[in-house]
Amino acid sequence: MSTDDVLLGLGLVIVLAVGSQLVAGRLRLPAIVVLLPVGFLAGIATDDVHPDALLGALYQPFVSLAVGLILFEAGLRLSVREIGLLVTVGVLVTWAGIWGATALLFDDLGDLVPLLIGAVLVVSGPTVVLPLLSFVRPAPRVRSLLMWEGVLVDPIGALLGVIVFHAVLSAGSHGQLWRPGEMLVSILVGAAVGVVAAAILWFLLQETQRTVPRQAVPAVLMMVAAALVGADLIREDAGFVATTLMGAALANQRKIDVSLMLEFHGTLVQMLIGALFVLISASVSPSDVNAVLPGALALVAIMVLVIRPLAVALATWRSGLDLRERAFVAWMAPRGIVAGATASAFGLELEQAHVPGAQHILPIVFVAIFATVVIYGLTAAPVARLLGVAEATGRVVLVVGGTPWARAIAASLKSAGLGVRLWSGRAVDQEAARAVGLTAERGKMMLDAISRETELEDVTDALLLTGNDDFNALAALALRTELGHGRVYRAAPDLDETDLFAPAGEQGILGTDQLTSAELGRRFAAGARLVEAPVNGGMADGAVALFVVTAGGDLRVASAGKSPPVKAGDRVIALAGAG
Repeated sequence: MSTDDVLLGLGLVIVLAVGSQLVAGRLRLPAIVVLLPVGFLAGIATDDVHPDALLGALYQPFVSLAVGLILFEAGLRLSVREIGLLVTVGVLVTWAGIWGATALLFDDLGDLVPLLIGAVLVVSGPTVVLPLLSFVRPAPRVRSLLMWEGVLVDPIGALLGVIVFHAVLSAGSHGQLWRPGEMLVSILVGAAVGVVAAAILWFLLQETQRTVPRQAVPAVLMMVAAALVGADLIREDAGFVATTLMGAALANQRKIDVSLMLEFHGTLVQMLIGALFVLISASVSPSDVNAVLPGALALVAIMVLVIRPLAVALATWRSGLDLRERAFVAWMAPRGIVAGATASAFGLELEQAHVPGAQHILPIVFVAIFATVVIYGLTAAPVARLLGVAEATGRVVLVVGGTPWARAIAASLKSAGLGVRLWSGRAVDQEAARAVGLTAERGKMMLDAISRETELEDVTDALLLTGNDDFNALAALALRTELGHGRVYRAAPDLDETDLFAPAGEQGILGTDQLTSAELGRRFAAGARLVEAPVNGGMADGAVALFVVTAGGDLRVASAGKSPPVKAGDRVIALAGAG
């Protein structure tokens, strides 16, 4: 390829990678749903994005480095305290089931490749599961179980895949018998390098916290790359073990906040994931897919209809879930980013080691990923409704604050048809909220980055209604980076009482500047109430419109004294009385 061809190819990969993620975010779909077909079609339409032509000998090192970073990020999510039966018993049952089914369906894979495909396809992952849960919104117990399975099965499945990969590589290279000693040496070398790198990064992050916090991300990138390359130079293929265990070691310490390390996931790793999947998909030709398609579709059917229900039945035996909830959990196991990334990396290396059947690993996993995401993406919502485990769809409003007037606002929004969650630290406020039918808990947003990501996944809007104006201001600033401007509102601050100056021209003040937390508390204590005002009529004397819930289930909030537009069929919630 000429210099212009390479430039065009690299530009196309970046445009397709980022563009696909933007489209997926706009459609509220897992990014992989768009990335896989876009890359596949680009590989058919042009040779400029084909990795062998575009990158040549650089392709495998690029894949290894990208997968190493992805596995490090997956390891950061591995909390030993949270591991349950669904990610232990469930993983083992899934691995054994897919291994056996693959061996039966494909005669030309040998004895080793089905073992690895089974390990790769145990992985689901939060990048696929959380968007589906956000769309379906199942009952809290079901959502919590599936959410933590998605978060934890990534690193556990990745670690299992790395171990099995080493076993297959040791057994399959040059037709030699499996030598477990060699595999054990690779794992021990990777583990040792990972622990040393984690310790060095731990000290570096402690230093950057005190001096230059913005250098935390470069420090993470440096040490992950050093661990991957260093382990591979000491012992070939030990790098994946090093990066996965490095992330897991840091996830289970309590001295530093792992959010410092997860920050780079939203930029560099997201870019790598997009580029990697465009290249992976472009490398899979239609002939590769056609060669495995019948068997791969049969494998998906067995995974969906037999293996997943069996794994869930065994893992949730004697659990507190009822039959309907267990049935929905059994119908939710899409495969995602880590499965595709590890399949590409492992398949490339096993092909170069001349392991029989290695060339079919990526096409089989490619079909399994795409098919499971489509199946569960199209059917999860109707299955949840059929089983009666789906909560109200549409907007979900997070109300932060447990005062009587905050609870009244939350209850009014719920009665208007919106999903509502309330966060309050006091147990008595939580009980009072639950007594009027609200979902109430103590928010974990400030605990760590993983809790923040999972807690806010299904939230579309937030109201900061605590009695502490400074907290409301800081929390609003943080939540606007997660939910966007126009989605986060707070009670007006009392400028004579706050320790911090309010941002100049701040948007997102609920109602008017006079409706401070203290004023709202005084009004409700004096008998004020929230009423549904007529759409085509005047307000009662002194009434203030606060919210409009549209006929389509959208939420519009009055801010800076300006009432939102109202149409026929909308519901207006106003504050009346005690003015």
